[in-house]
Parts: sequence; structure tokens; C-alpha cells
Amino acid sequence: MVIKTLKVGTLVVLLLSFPGLALGFVTFDTYTKTEFSPYHNESFPIPITLQDKATVTVRLYTADGDLVRSISGNKALKKGNQTLMWDGKDDQGNVVPDEAYVAVLKAITSNGKTFRVDPRENTGGEVVENLQVRITSDKQISYVLPASCRVLIRAGIKGGPMMRSLASWEPHSAGKNIQRWDGMDESRLLDLRNEKGLSVLVTAFQLPAFSIITIGNKGTTYADYRKKRGWPDRVLNQENLALTRGDMRIAREYYVSPSEARDPQVQISLSGEHKKNGKGLPVLKLDQSVRVKVDVDEQDRWLLDQSLYEVAFFVDHEFVSEEEQGYLPLTWLWKVNQLKEGQHVLTVNISGFTGKVGVVSTLFEVEK
Repeated sequence: MVIKTLKVGTLVVLLLSFPGLALGFVTFDTYTKTEFSPYHNESFPIPITLQDKATVTVRLYTADGDLVRSISGNKALKKGNQTLMWDGKDDQGNVVPDEAYVAVLKAITSNGKTFRVDPRENTGGEVVENLQVRITSDKQISYVLPASCRVLIRAGIKGGPMMRSLASWEPHSAGKNIQRWDGMDESRLLDLRNEKGLSVLVTAFQLPAFSIITIGNKGTTYADYRKKRGWPDRVLNQENLALTRGDMRIAREYYVSPSEARDPQVQISLSGEHKKNGKGLPVLKLDQSVRVKVDVDEQDRWLLDQSLYEVAFFVDHEFVSEEEQGYLPLTWLWKVNQLKEGQHVLTVNISGFTGKVGVVSTLFEVEK
């Protein structure tokens, strides 16, 4: 027998060890905060309510389902409001990397009955609409989240290329958030705040209820941490994903490991006969044919190997050509024409069918 009730601020779930008996229940209570910095010796209080005396364990899991830490009371807890503390360390005593971790609650009564609360069973992945995105006077990006979410933020040119990835499905807490940005493109060549048609995309989906976000650890990435722990990569079956829950849409990206939720780093080079100007920029002549070689960092190649992708080329933010490609590196033969003398920018977007977009730009000069 399973009894589930979802309330604002409190999740109540009963998972009985055998059917027909409902002698008690345990709940997560509303967190006083949703993020903390174990790297700076902060701890996180996990409040619960017991309807009867019980032995309680809270297990912390990664988004990939890896068990990071089990926290248990030294003895059975009394009926009523109780708090367990997590210091942000794993079961090996290491501070965990910045990420979102799901708390799963288990309680065993003195009669041996088991009650379990797993927020992943009925929450997480809900697509969030109307984020109230604003670009402030100094071009910082503000948005409002109704709950803790993973957030994607990209800046580009309307009708043209994506120029900068600012956040790639990073966890953030509910409320008003500010994305700091110096205005520069991914290759740090252009101040996009001065570009006509500047466009900002902010999209998000909810984390499972009662997720805990860790911040402040600059020394270890989530991907490196999982590799160090020896946890295997999660294989995603794209054909059997539940993309709805009731009347809510579930983001496909919800099922993707945070290790994969980054955009590939793209490389570009121009080959052929050409000189360089005083700034070191290639000088191309009108009607000259140039070979443009596009590749990604070796460590990112596997990100694109998981699906088909296409490579799009833009000059001065205008679309020029597109290549559907199943492998890299790619060499594109480009004939320079219909450009005025002076400085221009060539931008490449590599777009995977799973939503990843890598971007790189390079400046060049044209002379007759």
C-alpha cells in the first residue's frame, strides 16, 4: 500500500513494508534554506517530522543516482519535529563538488515498519514558464525561479548565431537570480552589449523537491568527482523517457547527467595563403578561397558523438552556410565575397540534436 500526498512546503509519502497497515508517517519539513557552502565549513539542516518514535536515515544522492552519503541518528528519534545535519561531505570525508543533491528519507519504527520519502518519485524536471527575464541597465541578466531549478542561459544575435553560453543547466535556488556577465562573447572578441539584435535565452526546469544545492567548491568539478569515485557513466535510453507528469511537461534535459550538461569547446583555424595585419589578424582578399577547419577539444568529442549534429557558419552575424556532419574535424571551403574592406567576424555554431551548442568566433580583415 502506498499513500502519497503533496502539500506546499511539505511532502508526505508513505511506503509501507507490507500492505494493509498504516501506523504512522514521516515528512520532510520546509527547508530554511536550499543551498549552502560546505567548502566554507557550513552545514545544512534537514528538518523532518515523525508521527511516532523511529530510527531515521537520510541518504543523499547525485542527479545520476549515486549514493553520496548516509546520515543516521545515533539512536531512535522521538515523535515530533527533528533535524538531521549534513556537513556537505561524502562517505569518504571529502567535500562534495558544487551541484544539487536529492535527499531521500527512510524511517523504521520500533515495530519494524518502514516508511520512505523519495522526492524523485513524483517531482523533478517540470518545465518552468514565465521566468520574468530582464536585462538590467548594465546588461546583467535577472530572472525569477518559482522553485529550485536547473537553468540554461545563452546570449546571441536574434536571427543569427549563439555567441555565449553563460549557464549550462546549473542548479539555482528559488527567487530572483542575477547572472553576472561582462558582455563578451565566448571567444572574448566582441562586447555583445554594443551589438544590434542582442538576444538572451533563459530556460529552466525544476529540481526534485527537497534538493540541496552546494556552492563554493572551486577545486573539484562534478565530472572529475564522479570519475575519481569510479562511478560509471549513465546510459540514457532516449526512447523511454517520461516527458509528462499529469499536465506538466518534463524537460528531456532532466534525464541528462550534469557531467554531460555542458557545451563543447570549439576550435577554429583558417588555412591557406594570407598575411596578417598589425593586430595579428588574417588578411583575406575578395574572391579568395579559404579553408576553415573546425574541431572541438578532445575531451568534449564524446559529447557530440552521442547524437547527430550540424555546423553553421555566420559572417558578421549573418548566416552563410550549414553542414550536417557526423564527425569532426570538419574543413569548410569558403569563398570570401560580398564583404566590404575592413574587419569582420566569422562565427561557428555546432548544434547537437540533444540541445548542446558550441560556439567560437574569429576576427579577420578583408582587402581588395
